[in-house]
Amino acid sequence: MIRHPKKNIVWRHVEKFLVVFLFLYASSPFAGQLNDNKESFFNILSQEIPKTRDIIYITKTYRNTPTAKGKSIATVKAIKKNGKDGISIIEGKYIFSIQISPDKSKLLLIAPDHSPEKNNDIDWMNSHIWLYGEGKLKQLTSGRVIDSDAIFSVSGDKIYFTRSKIFSDVISGMLKTTKSNIWVMNPDGSEPLQLTFSEKNIINITPIPIKDSKKILFTTNRNEKWQMFVMDEDGTNQKFFIDNGMLGRWSPDGKLLAYMDTSPGNIYLANRDGQLIRRLTEESDVNFAPTWSPDSQYLTYSRINSAYLSPTHSPGDKHSPENIPKGFLREEPYADIWKLSIDKKGEGAKRLTNQGLNNNFPHWIQYR
Repeated sequence: MIRHPKKNIVWRHVEKFLVVFLFLYASSPFAGQLNDNKESFFNILSQEIPKTRDIIYITKTYRNTPTAKGKSIATVKAIKKNGKDGISIIEGKYIFSIQISPDKSKLLLIAPDHSPEKNNDIDWMNSHIWLYGEGKLKQLTSGRVIDSDAIFSVSGDKIYFTRSKIFSDVISGMLKTTKSNIWVMNPDGSEPLQLTFSEKNIINITPIPIKDSKKILFTTNRNEKWQMFVMDEDGTNQKFFIDNGMLGRWSPDGKLLAYMDTSPGNIYLANRDGQLIRRLTEESDVNFAPTWSPDSQYLTYSRINSAYLSPTHSPGDKHSPENIPKGFLREEPYADIWKLSIDKKGEGAKRLTNQGLNNNFPHWIQYR
């Protein structure tokens, strides 16, 4: 489907990204507090999200700590808008993504199941929703599923997320996901409710509440390509919204939508009616995961560094982030966080990070 060498590499990256961001029905769903295992799963480094910082993101590095034990570790980190003065908040063996609450006091984390009894052939793929607030972590979902894309409603009284079931394909011998759908639950993980119902190989992902509207934006491949649809909060009245787009994010003022094209590689800007305004990023770059500043004037996003886009380098080679040996670090992380003004006359794109293995999923705490 995608023939350009750069796009082939990027699509493999995004397919891996989507596997982590897919989801569905669990047989015994929602469970309580963080298990007290001998082996530390998370290390909480801050009792709150620092109000003296502007942007929060996930960075992956090698750390010789009890949590990492000489292997790669993911850290939720907060920085100022110039990329300086970082403060670490949580570190863990795996933290796939984060989402900040409307009042900026809590985080939703996507991370693997913490249960000590797992089917190692499949259960390592499980991912669930964790809530961080006031220096504590609580696991909100469980089961042999992939829960992801967790996001608070505009008012903060609900959590929308996506869920996929994992199965082993006998023919290919590969693990796959199926029937990915959008769910909603209370902020404590209670009363989960499925909102979309897909057939096999159809996915509905990344729910995004629309401000001043009882509508949800989401991404789907139901028409054999990536599109964005809208639906009512109860899952009814599903309608087409944007073609060849995915993983959209609404500006805090509710007027603009930033989204990825389906190549992917660029971030575009659309209005509330889904009409294209313009492309925001350079065509030669590969950009993803856009998020907005609270004043709706800036975007932060992840950009894959050019060193990894050579046709000789693919996610399976020794230079991919998951295969970098302990003592080896490239000069360039796999991806970095960038900031961009949406004003045509505003400042150009500015790189905010340049260390570690991988820097992803930025979110704004505030813009001072």
